[in-house]
Amino acid sequence: MERSDLELRDEMGKQAGVAVVTGASRGIGSFIAWSLADAGFSLVVTGRSGTELESLAADLRARGGVALAVAADLTAADDRNGLVATVERELGPVDVLVNNAGGDPQREFDAMSWSENEAILALNLLAPLQLTHLLLPGMLERGRGHIVNISSIAGRVGFPYTEAYAAAKDGLIGFTRVLRADYRARGVSASVVVLGAIRDAGQGQRTADELALEMPAMATSPARAVGKAVIAAIAKDRAEIVVMPGPGRLLKALMDLFPSLGPAMNEAAGANATMRRVIEHRRRLAA
Repeated sequence: MERSDLELRDEMGKQAGVAVVTGASRGIGSFIAWSLADAGFSLVVTGRSGTELESLAADLRARGGVALAVAADLTAADDRNGLVATVERELGPVDVLVNNAGGDPQREFDAMSWSENEAILALNLLAPLQLTHLLLPGMLERGRGHIVNISSIAGRVGFPYTEAYAAAKDGLIGFTRVLRADYRARGVSASVVVLGAIRDAGQGQRTADELALEMPAMATSPARAVGKAVIAAIAKDRAEIVVMPGPGRLLKALMDLFPSLGPAMNEAAGANATMRRVIEHRRRLAA
């Protein structure tokens, strides 16, 4: 039987400590931060925009929570090291790391420079791996900790014009599975939250707003569902949670078994046409 949100939050409150949420300066990250704060965690929110982070941290503190804003460019290894050093100095050991920072410029693979493709991999895959690598020894020493990686259905469905992004997000799923298998018995677990189309926040909503497109409620999930999924992943120690409308979870499982379904589904659902429109829009902006 599924436990209620209140029961999950009560359970989290008994073991809440310090949680780090990356990519929190806007979009889905702020929803994750609020859910963790409600569950009793002290929050460290990080991202590129110091002004937006400070505003979020101030709102969290106004609600009675503990919140620290740390601006960092997670594509840079020095910033990743600096983030961990600052967090441990200011708030102490980290109990939960939510690797949420990510994104894709939604441009053609061959039209981007190699350094631009490397930046996609650095943000979406290398940063989660290195932050985990930096925090894992302390978690193992204390015998507790949880890594939550935010991935995307783009890593499995073959979504058009997302080569580097899809590689990173699929890699994040594999990384989480192996990390969980290797360290769960020693007290440190890992979960992956696989996102479909999210409305109200995130890259999909920003792109839809940019092109004056409507995000259909039937085919999307609300941003608050991501925060709820993160809490459930930690409290219930779930290996994988898919945030998609009901039939979407079944479709994701089918695509794992039959990879060729993805491109056909994209065409049938109009995703290819939409992404071609996005690409043309990006070309006009670049020109």
